[in-house]
Amino acid sequence: MVYPMTEKELIRACQNNQREAQFTLVRLFAPRLLAVCRRYVPDGLDAEDTLQDAFVQIFSHLDQYDPARGTLWKWLCRVAVNAALKKHRLTGRWHLDRAALEDVPEIADLDHELNRLEARAIEDLIRALPDGQRQVFNLVAVEGFSHQECGELLGMATGTSRAYLARARQQLQQQIIHMETQRL
Repeated sequence: MVYPMTEKELIRACQNNQREAQFTLVRLFAPRLLAVCRRYVPDGLDAEDTLQDAFVQIFSHLDQYDPARGTLWKWLCRVAVNAALKKHRLTGRWHLDRAALEDVPEIADLDHELNRLEARAIEDLIRALPDGQRQVFNLVAVEGFSHQECGELLGMATGTSRAYLARARQQLQQQIIHMETQRL
């Protein structure tokens, strides 16, 4: 029997291994988490595997979610990003999916010029960033993590995260200006 639950009730039911509640959590968040995974892994099957790994971690560690530290979505997203970063460390491959970028409204907020570029051009610009800058850019600008959270995920100081993001933005802005002048 499915009935409206509060977030707290849903989490408690999932912690009690109630399959219906777990299915509800997956149904509510899997599509958005899959989009997060697709930003980091090379293809659809790898993204689905990463999502599966993320949900295993989510259900294994749901007791670690603390509403005082942030929203449930932010915690779920962090678990999915961690799963993707782990896959990257294991495979050595880093990828940003063009289709996933098209659904990210935050990119439009970064810079007005970025709005005018096609998704493929954005993907190419971001892919050209050095690994550290690209990872920080994705976590902070696209995923919405704080620099402190980003630093914890990537094992770097908060100041380093800020510096990488500033460099990434500067490099992207320079490349956008260059591309725009070539179009004229």
